[in-house]
Amino acid sequence: MEKAQADIQKRIERVTVQQIVDGVLDMIRKGVFCPGKPIREVELCRRFNVSRTPVREALRLLQNNGVVEYIPRCGVQVVDLSEQDLIYITDTRTALEVLGAREAALRITPEQVEDLRKINRSFLEQKETGFRGSLDNDFHIAIARISGNPCLVEYIQNLLMRQALIAAAIPMQPQRVPYAYEEHEAIIRGLELRDPELAAKQADIHFHMSQKSLQNKLQKYLETK
Repeated sequence: MEKAQADIQKRIERVTVQQIVDGVLDMIRKGVFCPGKPIREVELCRRFNVSRTPVREALRLLQNNGVVEYIPRCGVQVVDLSEQDLIYITDTRTALEVLGAREAALRITPEQVEDLRKINRSFLEQKETGFRGSLDNDFHIAIARISGNPCLVEYIQNLLMRQALIAAAIPMQPQRVPYAYEEHEAIIRGLELRDPELAAKQADIHFHMSQKSLQNKLQKYLETK
């Protein structure tokens, strides 16, 4: 009985920690917590109505994923990415996403194709920048999950966490959205045809275009810092 209660408590704590992690990432995307600025444990405890223990565990997970860092005498703060850091992240993510599309094309079902189209339609129709970014992430994570490769899912989620660091400063511009939607649709068509090379090629094109757009925006952002 005691073991069962302990297991239940652990599951509850894990959910609480994950909610805090997701909440902090969302606040970073929305600019509540900015790169180079401290994150106060007390503030998170108040926001999520929890004790320091799950907050510290959540911050430790975010630190392990390169989202926050501990600075002596300053505490925990959001990591400030350089332009080169972002290039490394996007180059790595492109390679992983291309692999994921190739593998997903061999496993995808008609139901999963329709699910991807629903996410993509919601992405196109969403007007709020933060939610649109979350839908974009959902789209790419869904493909990684369809691939059946758990390492791929884990690594892409980690990279998406890191990319949240710049989302508030340089979010996807509205004029980029319809192009990204069409690029998503091209990936879906490759998946629907169960053509690994076509799906991989369309994923590569999508991330090449996204990276080009992102680097242009990042350069303008860095010039204002």
